[in-house]
Amino acid sequence: MSPTKPRAWQILTVGLLGSISLFGQATDGNLVGLITDSSGAAVGDASIELLNPATNVKSATKSDGIGQYRFSNIPVGAYRLSVSKAGFRTASLANLAIQLNRTSTANFTLDVGAVTETVTVTEAAALIDTTTAQVQSVFDQRHAQMLPLTGISTLGVINLSLLSAGVSSGGGVGYGTGPSVGGQRPTNNNFMIDGIDNNNRSVTGPILRPSNEAVAEFSLLQTSFPPSSDTPPAASSTR
Repeated sequence: MSPTKPRAWQILTVGLLGSISLFGQATDGNLVGLITDSSGAAVGDASIELLNPATNVKSATKSDGIGQYRFSNIPVGAYRLSVSKAGFRTASLANLAIQLNRTSTANFTLDVGAVTETVTVTEAAALIDTTTAQVQSVFDQRHAQMLPLTGISTLGVINLSLLSAGVSSGGGVGYGTGPSVGGQRPTNNNFMIDGIDNNNRSVTGPILRPSNEAVAEFSLLQTSFPPSSDTPPAASSTR
């Protein structure tokens, strides 16, 4: 029997008061950036390639007239990003992490030279999502399998949310399953797996609880959901 591929388990936990908004939970991430030369001028029409070494899947785009580029709906994982343009050295960034529900930013400054010359950064710095005020915590497969916290009770990786600011045990706060986010009742929690609703409406908790070994990534969303949402105003997600 072939090994089971880890699936993305998402848990959305409402942690703010307010009106219900719509939120279609994503199962991937985005990447944006700006290409400039050493003088700070925008470099348009630069060729940009995003490669996942694990799957050898490539995506390509070009920078626009003001040097900006965007990759949307990129599966979570570690990537290699390359930028090339005639008259400039090729720039490459390795180990670039695409995270669940996050738009990361990777800017490049190209140096004058031959395209055959390559400037490579072997370890990408932590990428910050500058496109939204969304409060989010992300935990990878190592956290899911190695942190003792995930072995407490039957909640498994849901307990990782307790490592985030503003999140506490749901005990005594009210009925529902999982932690209390922002002082709200656990009944406000919303659970998703691979972008699919995983809520047991009768008891307010997840229907399926994958083993820690089956979880590729867990993310907690607390505020500022994108316009495509269908959850209450605060969320925690696991993938």
